[in-house]
Amino acid sequence: MKTNTMQDRRTATLVDLLNELAAGQRDLLAVIEAKIVAMRQGNPEAIREATLREQAVVVRMTERESLRRQLAVNIARGYGVGADAARRMSAAQLADRIGGSEGGRIRRAAEELKTLTRQVTSRNHVAELIAQNVLRHVKIAFESITGGVREALGYSPIGHTYAGGRERILDAVG
Repeated sequence: MKTNTMQDRRTATLVDLLNELAAGQRDLLAVIEAKIVAMRQGNPEAIREATLREQAVVVRMTERESLRRQLAVNIARGYGVGADAARRMSAAQLADRIGGSEGGRIRRAAEELKTLTRQVTSRNHVAELIAQNVLRHVKIAFESITGGVREALGYSPIGHTYAGGRERILDAVG
């Protein structure tokens, strides 16, 4: 099917959006790497900063993804695809439907985005494992301080330890 100027502009905009989403995935990958480094260093301020940057990137990408979906549906409908079918089409299916050089541009941009998304997912899994281990160690440390289900140890006036009775160390010292 021959495209008109409006369809050409929409297709070019879709490629631009896919490229923006790929750039967002690269940004997200860099932020996740920074967060992993911060967790390994035990730097809570850097972890907080990375988490805030990550949230900002995700918000930006969510907005762009919504626009990409709407645009893809409009393009597909211009090629005679019904609205419901258009919403279910992948970028590769849309590229096949469009064909030609424009379809090839969409396919390449979508494949790059897919590759970067896999990388982000993989690194995010590593960050999740590190966070789980950090939390496990914090829990162990906290239980050793508070005594967990056991009574905590206390200190006598001359520095000897003793079973603290009803008070836990954190209760006694804040």
